[in-house]
Amino acid sequence: MSDNDIQDSGEADRIIAEELQRLLESPMFVRSPVLSRLLQYLADHRLRGGRTTPKAYAIATEALGRSADFDPAVDSYPRVMVGRLRTLLDRYYSETPWVHRLRVPQGSYEVVVQYRASPPGRSDSSSDNASVTTADAMAAGGATQPPVAPAPTSSASQPARGGYGWVISVLVFVVALYVGWQLLGSAGRYFSSKPIPMPVVEVSAPQSGETAVSRAMARALDGKLRDGIRRFGLVQLQSRRQPGTRAPEPDYRLDSSIVRTVEGPVDVTLVLNRAADQRTIWSQQFRVAHQDMPAFTTVEPAIAQIAGDFGMIVRDQVQRQPNNFATGFPCLAQFNRLRQMRQAATARRVEACLRETLVQDPLDPIILSSLSLLRFGDWQPLRGTPAGIGAFAEARELAERAYQNGSNSSAGLFAMARANFFAGNCSAGNALGGSAFRFNPYDPDIAGFLGLYKVACGQAADGEAMLQRSLDLDASFPGVPAVTLAFLMSQRGEQDEAMAVLDNMPSPSNMEPQYKMVRAIVTARQGDFATARRIWKELVAFTKQPADAAPETVLRQFMITPSVIARSSEALRDSGVVAAKSPR
Repeated sequence: MSDNDIQDSGEADRIIAEELQRLLESPMFVRSPVLSRLLQYLADHRLRGGRTTPKAYAIATEALGRSADFDPAVDSYPRVMVGRLRTLLDRYYSETPWVHRLRVPQGSYEVVVQYRASPPGRSDSSSDNASVTTADAMAAGGATQPPVAPAPTSSASQPARGGYGWVISVLVFVVALYVGWQLLGSAGRYFSSKPIPMPVVEVSAPQSGETAVSRAMARALDGKLRDGIRRFGLVQLQSRRQPGTRAPEPDYRLDSSIVRTVEGPVDVTLVLNRAADQRTIWSQQFRVAHQDMPAFTTVEPAIAQIAGDFGMIVRDQVQRQPNNFATGFPCLAQFNRLRQMRQAATARRVEACLRETLVQDPLDPIILSSLSLLRFGDWQPLRGTPAGIGAFAEARELAERAYQNGSNSSAGLFAMARANFFAGNCSAGNALGGSAFRFNPYDPDIAGFLGLYKVACGQAADGEAMLQRSLDLDASFPGVPAVTLAFLMSQRGEQDEAMAVLDNMPSPSNMEPQYKMVRAIVTARQGDFATARRIWKELVAFTKQPADAAPETVLRQFMITPSVIARSSEALRDSGVVAAKSPR
């Protein structure tokens, strides 16, 4: 049955809007941005009131990025892509229990609704439409009415009007009130406030010209921005508002515009506004070359700088509420702030709010992954001690739980990749890390640390490419990836290039111990031994080690991988920062 059989077209439109959001957020469609744009276009055509099938030319130029001279009579690209969309929809619904689904019927370019049962609220007593159970509907994520029990056929099955049924009902009600009052009064243990959700970002439709080409470019840009932002875990992408539906109020709004230049490229302007006070907190303009359309890879760094772990939204939260350690998003924002400059007191507060958030939401892979990384940081200076062994065991267990509950998320995948790298399993770490990067290629944090781990596993070329990708996406909080890239450059003899990377690192990244170590090496290789040794003395004091401590001992206080510690210690000796080992 399709929605052509339904009298209430508004109900069908509501279902299309809801299903569209679920599909676009699913891993299958996240990995297929072109088919996501195509589905978005076909659904939008329907939801805007289009009751005729869109034409192949419009699909090609407005959804698939073809130029205005596209000729559907000689190019079957729209038909081929719609066929692929049908296949992807069938794959998705073959793996997902459903009460209603979206279809694009053969020979048509129109999105319709197919029902496995009658839509809720429609009176239909036919047995053909009674096959879907309440459990099926709940598994599909849709709302459903509870099954109505048949009327009793015997008066003996009903309580007598003058019996004690009402007394039992009153007693049950009183007991329920008492239990509820006790729970509410138990210091919020059972009814503590829910974790604060991630900020909601509304992506407005890009402003553009009225030509078919301009509209096609605007749709491609809109698809790129939505595809990128929805992949990050610290923001929620607001679904498009449809008549009769409610969406969460946005915390931030991303506006965009496209202006075509006479030469051929386009200028793209992005503006991120805080919804509460309509204040612009970030804006940027790009010149996008013709060959970069409709992919719009030029805007990928902007996506990372908006929605990443150290992006503008997280920074705005911390700047406005620097002491907010509430469960949920504020705690995660503080966790990422802590990663830039670890302090013992702040680490304990972050651990406490992460654990409280985990109690309230024990399946969240982002919380599990964050707490796992925090515990790996605790293990780092305590290796070989009972406390260190315990920290490592819990960090590994949390990573496994993150993966089990989020195997289709970049957070869950990378949590397990990190655990394998720390355990020395480079093969498993690379496989899982690669999957996490493919799931979110816009995340500079994943790219940077995957590059670091690859270098530690002896894959210097692949690792350096990932490190550079991390800096290309967001160089505002580069941290360890930038330091590692500078170290590799210095090892090749590129001292000026390495120093340029270090000089471009802003605070607090340039206060990290890894930064000081590499800067000492590069400075010594440029001939300034006095400055290099002064930097090294500052680092030794920071780690609270004796002045004559071996570099391996000092580096072990803030580095994990033994091979990296060995290579760094050798570089410190070779460059003349510390004395060479005395011959035995």
